[in-house]
Amino acid sequence: MKFSLSMVVASAAVASAASVAPSPSGSPEIANLFDIPKSCLEIPQVVGDKPLKLMHYFHTQVCEKNCSATINEHNQYLETSVYPQIMQDVNQKLGVSASDQKLFNQTHTEIVAAVKKSCSSQGEKPLCNDLQGAFNWGTCAFKAYQPIIEKHIKDLSGAVKLSDEKCEKVKELDSDQAIWQKTLPGYIDNFAKQCAKEN
Repeated sequence: MKFSLSMVVASAAVASAASVAPSPSGSPEIANLFDIPKSCLEIPQVVGDKPLKLMHYFHTQVCEKNCSATINEHNQYLETSVYPQIMQDVNQKLGVSASDQKLFNQTHTEIVAAVKKSCSSQGEKPLCNDLQGAFNWGTCAFKAYQPIIEKHIKDLSGAVKLSDEKCEKVKELDSDQAIWQKTLPGYIDNFAKQCAKEN
């Protein structure tokens, strides 16, 4: 199953979706997020099938080589070896303000703590080739971090308010072939090496 790296990617996507989805309260903060500039609508075309190719690469380099890591172990690798560097690069290239960085880091820390507290048992399932286990962990994670997203929605809506300028920077970042062909595959290669040592 090509479901390993995609768990974390999908988790982040669901968090973003949860933060912008309409709610019964009709929150103006949420409604404002749907005022999307034209350049932002072009981002999916720029990204294309790069994430799918990356997930396929993860599957072939990690899961097809019988990696025995658990979901928790993979998440720990992401948290310590991937997330800090990626966020540093993104903050720098997109010009994220110090105050917004503080907000994102605080929200991220709360989400990680909530997921660990609520979903540690589900996270002991194998990372690879266990669709049901991955689904159960994903469901648990969503339930754990949804209240945190809702708590910070007002501040987050202001921080991520889209503009043509912001989206042009995102498009430029997503067009960087070095990220998709070297940087991100490099993280996968390192995790594969870690798995090989522990198998």
